[in-house]
Amino acid sequence: MVRMSRSRYIKAGLFALIFAGMLAFGSMAQPDALTPARAESSAFMDAGCLFDGYSLDCSRSGLLQQFGCMQIYNASTALRSLSPRLPVVECLFLSEDFHSQDDSEEGIIREGCMMPAYRRYIVKQGEEFILIRTKEEFLSMFAPVETKEEALAFAVALTSSSPRYDDSVPEGYFAVASSMEHPPNSAYVEETPEGFRVRLFDSEMCGCGTHPYYAVDYLVTKAGDVTELSRQKVFDSTNQICVD
Repeated sequence: MVRMSRSRYIKAGLFALIFAGMLAFGSMAQPDALTPARAESSAFMDAGCLFDGYSLDCSRSGLLQQFGCMQIYNASTALRSLSPRLPVVECLFLSEDFHSQDDSEEGIIREGCMMPAYRRYIVKQGEEFILIRTKEEFLSMFAPVETKEEALAFAVALTSSSPRYDDSVPEGYFAVASSMEHPPNSAYVEETPEGFRVRLFDSEMCGCGTHPYYAVDYLVTKAGDVTELSRQKVFDSTNQICVD
């Protein structure tokens, strides 16, 4: 449920809430994050999926049932740089365990708030569709990380953050002064002795508050491990919103 101000209440189902959150953060991501013409989608559309805005309707293909997905989405275009180069989409999985203490066995990233929804991936390798359920399975498929482009792809795939490539302020937000070493409003990747330093952007989707956006720096090692190094608020709002 989403509550805006003291007197206005908006009720929505889990799917609608998560989808709305994805679209809201899409304005912070790469320009073609919601573009329908995607090579990744083609391999899945050939298998019987239909493109429906941001998501793929794969109910007729059997992929939803085969992999237990609540919905299937296009993955970020950053994942095009993974090696091997394989078609990949996101599988939103709804767990039945509301009290799980180990998210790592449910999915790669938790997408839901009170409801336990997780991000998994489906890749097509040859004629076979393969479910990537955990970070370990992702590393087994795509590690090591050898280029800046691959480092960006790993940071996007294994965290809740996304890249940003413009200086515009999200609607309803204002910029927060920053003293960061690099420009705070753009994604970047630099090679370091430890691997790669990647800047992405994240937001607080759940709970009550103004839901600010953060610039987040990650260390991506050559082995594919992703560790958060720092985060700093770059956009904030005066609107108080509660998301359950």
